[in-house]
Amino acid sequence: MGKNKNKLKDKAMNAVSKVKANIKEAYYQLADIPSATVQQLADFIRTHPDTQVSKKELLGISYSFYKLQAGNENFYLETNGSRVLQLDGYANGEPFVSYRSYRDSYDLNTPIKLN
Repeated sequence: MGKNKNKLKDKAMNAVSKVKANIKEAYYQLADIPSATVQQLADFIRTHPDTQVSKKELLGISYSFYKLQAGNENFYLETNGSRVLQLDGYANGEPFVSYRSYRDSYDLNTPIKLN
């Protein structure tokens, strides 16, 4: 019974997160506020020609580390294959995104207000 209760709770939390993301996205569109998701930012960093990439293998697992400075914005991205593990973004020295795959503050598809 406890496992079913936890599954139901997880489903409810995921549904609430999706609704919040959809509301946020609609608000940003209506207010004409520039935004992007963590996944969109990660794809931008990976494909930008000025991105510096280093790769390491730790305990048999390959990791990629990306650093990008574009104008007044700085980005740091860590991945394991296509999985985003960490993403930090700063504009004028102020953080505007801090994503960690192990915590629930952002979903990969939650819109983030860009400066």
